[in-house]
Amino acid sequence: MTNIKQVDIVLKHIKEQLYQGRLQPGDRLPAERRLAEKLGVGRTHVRAAFQKLEFYGIVQTFPQSGTVVAQEKMQVLESMITDALRIEQYDFASLVYVRVLLEIEAIKLCARNRTDEDLVAIEEALVECEKGFYTDDRVSKDFAYHQALARGAHNPVIASLLLVITPDVLRYYQRYRVCSVPSEEVCFEHRELLRFVREKDEEGAAKMLRRHFQSLRKFAATNNDENHFLE
Repeated sequence: MTNIKQVDIVLKHIKEQLYQGRLQPGDRLPAERRLAEKLGVGRTHVRAAFQKLEFYGIVQTFPQSGTVVAQEKMQVLESMITDALRIEQYDFASLVYVRVLLEIEAIKLCARNRTDEDLVAIEEALVECEKGFYTDDRVSKDFAYHQALARGAHNPVIASLLLVITPDVLRYYQRYRVCSVPSEEVCFEHRELLRFVREKDEEGAAKMLRRHFQSLRKFAATNNDENHFLE
């Protein structure tokens, strides 16, 4: 398992680089090998840190350019990394509980407030999610679909809070192989969420989301050993 403390060393180093102005939006991050040697950590820890930064939207990876700092204001990036570090202190069940509460409210607001442009974005995210179901991109594509639904709610606070907590939930959910639900069932539920949103059926969307999260809530309730979660 990835050592959280070593991952945090990498995250704190990058935050320091941003604070000191040595890294700017658009700059490329150092190569994994070079950064691992400099910080005295394993390359797997550097890679895990980069993945976490990408989950939070702090960096972006491009095929030809490598991993670069997102085009955000510096104070926003620093705050986001602080949030990424702080979230580790919370137990898994608490994270899941809050995620479910926020997403249920978000899906109801999405059904109420979504625009035609939102529907297009949600549909595109769903297509990408289904295409990536049996690939290493499964978690990030699933996250992107749920984020598209959250953005359709037109409540930036809810969307931002979900952006902070959801990546860790999804990452550990996959790590412990809970994502064994058949693709047909997951895809059906995702499509039904879109259908209810399209039909502006708030209660139908909320009910389907509760069904969609049943296995996650059950897993969180029975696997909430914080040390196991963070090992």
